Amino acid sequence: MTKNPFIGAIAGIFFFTGREIAQAEYRNIEASPSKLRKDMSVFGGFNPKYWTLKAFLADLTIPSLIVITIAIILQIL
Repeated sequence: MTKNPFIGAIAGIFFFTGREIAQAEYRNIEASPSKLRKDMSVFGGFNPKYWTLKAFLADLTIPSLIVITIAIILQIL
């Protein structure tokens, strides 16, 4: 639609980031004593305590690098 592959790459990165924030929120809820969402703070998904190395590398960084690489390749072609 825009003929700019970087727009798609940015959309993909936002998707991966949102998914990982949601997963961190679920880990935050599970760690709370009541296991209820109401006991989580508004920014519970951004708390680094609930992010794992696997989540950061395998589920966020690597897919983001892949979509950026694809966008660069498409820009060159």
